[in-house]
Amino acid sequence: MRSISELVKELSQLFTEVQVLTDIEDRYVYSFENIYTKPVHPMFDIIVRDDQFTASTKLLEWGRRNYITIYRKNTSDSFLLRDPSKISILLDNTKIPEISSGSEKPRKRKTLLKHKIQNYTHSVQNNITLAVQILISESNLTKCLQNNVSGRYCTITRSRNGIETWSAKGRMLLIRGLMKGDLETSKKLIDILYTCSECGNCFSESSKQSDFHKAIFHVRNIIAEKKLGPDIFQTTAFNISRTGDPAATPSEKRFTWLNNITNKNFSENPDILYWVGCMVSNRTPKTALAFYTILKEVQANFTMLGEDEGCCGYVLFSSGLWNEAKIIAKEIIQKIEKTGVEKVITPCAGCFYTFTKLFPEIFNLNIPCEVLHSTQYIKNKIETKELRLNPLNAKITYHDPCSLGRHCGIYNTPREILEAIPDLQLTEMTFNRSHARCCGG
Repeated sequence: MRSISELVKELSQLFTEVQVLTDIEDRYVYSFENIYTKPVHPMFDIIVRDDQFTASTKLLEWGRRNYITIYRKNTSDSFLLRDPSKISILLDNTKIPEISSGSEKPRKRKTLLKHKIQNYTHSVQNNITLAVQILISESNLTKCLQNNVSGRYCTITRSRNGIETWSAKGRMLLIRGLMKGDLETSKKLIDILYTCSECGNCFSESSKQSDFHKAIFHVRNIIAEKKLGPDIFQTTAFNISRTGDPAATPSEKRFTWLNNITNKNFSENPDILYWVGCMVSNRTPKTALAFYTILKEVQANFTMLGEDEGCCGYVLFSSGLWNEAKIIAKEIIQKIEKTGVEKVITPCAGCFYTFTKLFPEIFNLNIPCEVLHSTQYIKNKIETKELRLNPLNAKITYHDPCSLGRHCGIYNTPREILEAIPDLQLTEMTFNRSHARCCGG
């Protein structure tokens, strides 16, 4: 009998090396039909990934010539009894799942998973642990992800040739294998878990009862505590502690967008803290200046922290560096308390998500006042007629940020502002609201 290495070499010439999979992580994922059930068959020795129409014919012919049975994914072939003494090869020729472009539907989140998490009150961190434990348990949930399209969808899957290991389903199965001791914390497993952008498109496409990104958050924390996370995030943490910016932009350069403003006087007893955010200040300074101008236009009683603002810590949360993130969170709360403001307003979707969701959910910490996204504030000022909008004869579209939309549920507010502008025509993208594509940031 020919060896696996010989067959892999030959198959790599017939296809390509990246299409022929033999790593334990790939073999483990492909032994499952869906996330919440037991493996339906033993691990295959080799998986060939090719969704071209000719792939099936090409591989089946090769198998016949070599007297090797080829099993096909999502067909009765993959359930056939196999002789464990013979090499088994699986062909995955399923099409790469696409995000649906359906209209927004109300989220019905009161499922078994949510109910158990909300009623498990020992600590917030234990809640997240429970989410993972429920996710990887052997028992079926009431409405688990039975179809492979929703489970396999991922923003980056296409860039990985649609290999299931790099899909949402694949990551959840890797977490399952890691937590159950079936898999080691290998470099490949870490790479796969850290390529998730946490955009939320996977659970947007699913039955909506599993927030996959929370499981990713938790497992990254486990990996980071073992000092096994990617080195780049340690560098990022150092940059934040030193300069208050993930990219190490000096704090004195952060507010250069204010250089041309002559009247920068702030109230000594402000009601509002304008939290700009490091990404907005450095990457989209026009946004920072635009909202500053609006605050001045409505004569808001506001202040800014300037060079002392720092980073919200989102990148620390998402990379699993929760100890560092908690230090940042406590420092931010202290800074805000000192200002005595009633509201914190930010144009940064990431900061808004961090302050309103991550602080309380992960650390049980709360900003000591109301937190608004800039669009919520602007909408209010339009409704009270404190902000009057000039006509703008243009046809525009709006992209829903992942953090503001899927993670915080704010979809209508930005659109209502745009629709209030005279002569402006708003045209929706094909993929919008909860189905909006991730920008990759």
